[in-house]
Amino acid sequence: LCNFMARIPDKIRSIDGSKDTLKLAVRITDLWFVGTPNKSEQAEMVFVDSEGDQIHAICKSDHLKPWKADLKENCTYVMHNFKVVKNDGQFRVCEHKYKLFFIGVTVVREADLHELPFKEFRFVEFANVVAGNFVSGLLVDIIGVVDQVVFRHVSSKKYQGCF
Repeated sequence: LCNFMARIPDKIRSIDGSKDTLKLAVRITDLWFVGTPNKSEQAEMVFVDSEGDQIHAICKSDHLKPWKADLKENCTYVMHNFKVVKNDGQFRVCEHKYKLFFIGVTVVREADLHELPFKEFRFVEFANVVAGNFVSGLLVDIIGVVDQVVFRHVSSKKYQGCF
């Protein structure tokens, strides 16, 4: 066990689906929740490593409870043991060929890893979007202007927390 903990972290670019016993030193650059809170909610996130490489990770609802309070955007972690699957969904948040799923034996430990980069936007020129010069299904960052609001709905519900 001591050797495992002392092992040098794997690089995101080396993830090729051949092993699940990964050790990653990462920053969560994006974190969002999909589904209904406390019911069938799952956490989705983007990890970045010291090389600036990114990979999509998913923590499904059955594994989320022990980690939800610990997973925070911009925080750094050492994590072990994921299920590695092909990143071939209709919409992809990262170019990486694989994505990671938290499993019952996934280990998450917050760590002070100040050298890990923060989120880097990957902007695509608006002209390229209009011209269709982009990878279909890969989510990208663009800067735009709201031209008009076609439909507006004001809810009477009071919202708590920050957006």
